[in-house]
Amino acid sequence: MSKLLSYKEIRISSSTSPIEYKQAGYRQRYLAIEGKEIANTGIDCETCLFYAEASGMDMKNATKISNKLNQGIHTLDQDFMSDLSCLIPNGHYIATLLKVYPRVKREAYGTEYYKAGLRNISSMKKMEEYIVPIQSSESLNPIALNDYIERVNVEETPTALSISFLDIKYPLNHFDEIWVYSHFLLDGHHKMFAADKAQKPITLLSFLSIDESFASKKQIDKLFQVLT
Repeated sequence: MSKLLSYKEIRISSSTSPIEYKQAGYRQRYLAIEGKEIANTGIDCETCLFYAEASGMDMKNATKISNKLNQGIHTLDQDFMSDLSCLIPNGHYIATLLKVYPRVKREAYGTEYYKAGLRNISSMKKMEEYIVPIQSSESLNPIALNDYIERVNVEETPTALSISFLDIKYPLNHFDEIWVYSHFLLDGHHKMFAADKAQKPITLLSFLSIDESFASKKQIDKLFQVLT
């Protein structure tokens, strides 16, 4: 189960990120680059360097961001939040620093994701938390993976980066509401898989989109009460 370390509401208005949001159909939402869908983030269904390069960002600054995430962050520093505008699309967010304990799950048809927590909000409401990779574990570099496993085994906590959403589902039975809190990884695929292998936590810097979530502001505010 994830543990909330810190959060801050922010707006990004001068982003150079190549990533954009794309909605299609009822409660369907995608992350896209130049119109090409890279991840379905709807509820019915060491990459930061790549994104920075695609945005035209100076690679010296991009490497600085990557290095800081690899070292692990402990506070939501405003200067670093500003640096990340090369990766996060314009919008209204709550920047959230979490400690996560990822546990990888694989579906029979090959889909991978991480379970990060399950909480009861009330007797008829529950929250499920997931971390969703864009890159498959089979494509990970084994040398980099082993390096991160060694690091988390000696209690280092590198930081992964995600765009996140809170989506409210209304099932037909058992629960009145299921709150799906999903983190789509922009950076940290090796870190997350290593944390699962080592059975150790890492930190996750999550930009929760207020604009794009299928949830009200009141429900988003309740989320942080539940996480605290």
